[in-house]
Amino acid sequence: MSRGWEEEERQIIEMTRQIQEEQRKQTRTRYRKNAFGASFALHQYTFDRDSGQVSQLNYARRYVEHWADMVQHNQGLLLWGPTGTGKTFAAACIANALVDQLVEVYMTTLGEVLLKLFGMSGEERITYFDRLVECQLLILDDFGMERRTSYAQEQVYELVNRRYLSGKPLIVTTNLTPEDFHQEPDLARRRINDRVWERCTPIRFDGANLRQERAADNLRWMRTMLGEETVPEQSIPSGRTGGDAGEAYAG
Repeated sequence: MSRGWEEEERQIIEMTRQIQEEQRKQTRTRYRKNAFGASFALHQYTFDRDSGQVSQLNYARRYVEHWADMVQHNQGLLLWGPTGTGKTFAAACIANALVDQLVEVYMTTLGEVLLKLFGMSGEERITYFDRLVECQLLILDDFGMERRTSYAQEQVYELVNRRYLSGKPLIVTTNLTPEDFHQEPDLARRRINDRVWERCTPIRFDGANLRQERAADNLRWMRTMLGEETVPEQSIPSGRTGGDAGEAYAG
């Protein structure tokens, strides 16, 4: 009799484990879909795709490893540098790694935020803003590239300020330099920049422009497929932007 109960208990425990694992899997899938919206390519940006040659991604990994501490101290990252040096890739790697841990992440651009707000009713706008403010980690890609109309400035300030007051981490990627942040002549914009700078530790990304390097590889491949006369050799860029730090994927 005892053995029968033990076997039944074992089966119940195993069934419970399977149900919980399936629930975690469904939650993870939902979080990943919500994290990137229509940007499906970002789903594939993970640390295991890194070549291991870029020191900046080590900071990104450690940020994930110390996520609990980052939440406790409300610390984010400011990933800055020239275009194509891997900032978006690093941010998406962080997002995917945290989603795997069932952390609710939302990654977007301010341009996309403004576009969505433009077509929303008052109630929809409140719901959308609440989502951006209340998620566990918000990532704003290409910060500073959005339009600078008075309406846009108001919406960006409201979002950044509400996130600032929420006490939750923020990660920003930008082509702006620290000098651009501190020497911004517009007072309204400087109020936004100051809040980002206070809560986000700056990490510089420089080196090869990986988009240009991939474009060069594509051009060379097309020359082999279509004939060398298709693209002149001199039109293939070197892909260098200065510095000596490369990146596995552009961003």
